[in-house]
Amino acid sequence: MEKLNPFDDENQRSLILENEEKQFSLWPDFSEIPAGWQPIFGPALRADCISWLESHWQDMRPASQRAAS
Repeated sequence: MEKLNPFDDENQRSLILENEEKQFSLWPDFSEIPAGWQPIFGPALRADCISWLESHWQDMRPASQRAAS
């Protein structure tokens, strides 16, 4: 039996994490949150998290790079 990667599982409840550089990460809600990241959305279905990312993350550059521009 093939195990599905949780990042590819449409039914996986996920979180959106944010770091101090205002970058985001889609994260399975069962996994420990890595140091330096904070949950800011979810847990929600993966599709809802992706919709949130699409509407809130317009510039993928770290905040320090955006400020320097």
